[in-house]
Amino acid sequence: MPAAPQHRMAWLDALRAVAALLVVYAHLSHYLLRGARDVSAEWLHAGTAGVMLFFLVSGYIIPASLERHGDLRRFWINRAARLFPLYLVVAALCVAVLPLDPYLSAHPGTAVVAHATMLTHLLGVPLVTPVFWTLTFEMAFYLVVSALFALGWHRASGGIAIALAAVAVLTAPLSPGVPVPPVLAAVLLACGLAALTCGRRPLVAAGAVTLLAAAAVLLLAGQDRAHVWDGLLIPAVMFVGTTIYRAERGQIPRRRAVLAAAVVAAALLVNWLAELVALDGLTARYVTRSVLTLLVIGGSFAVGMVLRHRRVPRALAWIGLVSYSVYLVHVPLIRLTGPILSGARGPLEPVAVLTFLAVLFGLSWLSYRYVELPGQRLGRRLAGSPVPPKPRVEVGAT
Repeated sequence: MPAAPQHRMAWLDALRAVAALLVVYAHLSHYLLRGARDVSAEWLHAGTAGVMLFFLVSGYIIPASLERHGDLRRFWINRAARLFPLYLVVAALCVAVLPLDPYLSAHPGTAVVAHATMLTHLLGVPLVTPVFWTLTFEMAFYLVVSALFALGWHRASGGIAIALAAVAVLTAPLSPGVPVPPVLAAVLLACGLAALTCGRRPLVAAGAVTLLAAAAVLLLAGQDRAHVWDGLLIPAVMFVGTTIYRAERGQIPRRRAVLAAAVVAAALLVNWLAELVALDGLTARYVTRSVLTLLVIGGSFAVGMVLRHRRVPRALAWIGLVSYSVYLVHVPLIRLTGPILSGARGPLEPVAVLTFLAVLFGLSWLSYRYVELPGQRLGRRLAGSPVPPKPRVEVGAT
């Protein structure tokens, strides 16, 4: 992705690090640190907090990246080069060494097409690794953002966030929960992106409308019934990030960002409480946990913004730099080492935790260095962007 200068990105890297660590803890604590999980799970949805923080950060930075250059072709080449190399490597390794859902083995062609779109989670096809579900919403967000940019509607992020939240609450019970066939989704995606990036105004507009319609159908109809509200609430969270960016830059009044954040937070809370009702688990303790999870998400982002001109701890900045690798690698690594991790008890448990983290961070650095960075450099060359020098962790004043 076209990156802001490192000193301006350090606080966002720190937030990515916090998000990644929350998600790793949520998954690892099924095998290790189960005592800590028994306590923390009473007060916090760690995994939910982590992924929502990731979505807020993406919502803040992605539209800014597009608008800074104003080039849809460059945006999509850089986004693909940023996400797909590691995504494909992890997918291939999972297929090679981990047990697969029987559906994937029985329908390999459908599985390949669905995963190639990165919209797999909304197409009713099982994922080769569970963490890929968040990338589905990243891709859907890119479709919507680039289409809005092409149509000149991209400045209305606050209203879009509120509208998505309201529609999610009002229409979720009506969602058919019928996913789009993967081949049809792939054709619409390819045709829409080709038109969007061709540079000819009538075709660009047609491509934008096609992608908006496809994204709307996927988000409204592609979710399973147990999580149907997420289809619109997750993009709403991302547009809150965009609204915060616009308020910070003086493009919109700050009260508009506050209103959008409040409405989306309320919609998230209603969604979580509705899930508790469905599970017959609506108790004061679980309501408190939902509220605290919201506070952790919003509070983490708020603290990051307040401290964005301060120095970022080197370790946090480094984890943020490799956070995409950390996120994609940690679940396959847990699945591979699960039997060993489960057997570590007593004094062996902290040793197992430290060993797992050392291996995870080592693999993440290797994948960042030898998969992510070469992919990003290739993307810049294909997009005609200047290739910057090799990035380094910057922890100076931001």
